[in-house]
Amino acid sequence: MKKAIVFLANVPNQGTLDFAIEIANTTDFYVFIVIDNNDKYYGKSFQNVNIIQVPDNICLEKGYKNSNISDEATHIKKNPIALDKFLYSFCEAHTMFDFVWVFEDDVFIPSVDTLVNIDDKYCNLDLITANNFAKKDLLLDWHWKHVIDKHDSPYFYSMICAMGLSRTMLNTIKRYVGWHNELFYCEVMFNTLAFHNQLKVKDAYEFKSIVWMGKWDIDEFLLLPNNVFHPRKDIDNHENLRKQIEEAKKTCYVPKNTLPDFVKKAN
Repeated sequence: MKKAIVFLANVPNQGTLDFAIEIANTTDFYVFIVIDNNDKYYGKSFQNVNIIQVPDNICLEKGYKNSNISDEATHIKKNPIALDKFLYSFCEAHTMFDFVWVFEDDVFIPSVDTLVNIDDKYCNLDLITANNFAKKDLLLDWHWKHVIDKHDSPYFYSMICAMGLSRTMLNTIKRYVGWHNELFYCEVMFNTLAFHNQLKVKDAYEFKSIVWMGKWDIDEFLLLPNNVFHPRKDIDNHENLRKQIEEAKKTCYVPKNTLPDFVKKAN
């Protein structure tokens, strides 16, 4: 099975690049960074890490757009975004991969082993996300008014700052684009298409620490060594955090178990 790890970034952060190089040099994963900003060309690769930059107009022409709804509807004031470019690349060009893990660059991953363990556990499924909530009402709150005309109900949704996608899931996305010449809101699209195509979905415990505004630090990292965490915006500090984890283990530091209820209940 051929697998890839993909990081999404507006511009390549040194912390992300350093960790990507470590993964590429110590595992069998192919590693990519998808860069949204095209003001500067970064080349095609760097120390075994593949760099992807797709011009906005290509995504717009090919239908890989609107995963952000529009350039005004969310906090990301742009369309297409890095996720559209990732999907274009792995649905249309890099189709040799059987499974792809994708992470926004402000997701903190405690170690390379964290990735290996998650992959070993879930790579036989089609979609791995933090949640797989079903919409059980008819309210048009949140972003639902931008979704209901894109696909029939029922709808399912999740944050997708970290997720795993099989080739079958990616082919499902490609078919949708072929029929509609666009995507639809990413936090609904993946889970909803997976349900309607009878794909295997898992809301992984290791992704329960992917939330909108979580506060994560050394105690949580030690208590949940196989989890990934969002957000940690201090991306250049991620490597220091990994070193702190190793030092804490060496000194037998005992973490305080103050995990939030939504994590405790999920276990």
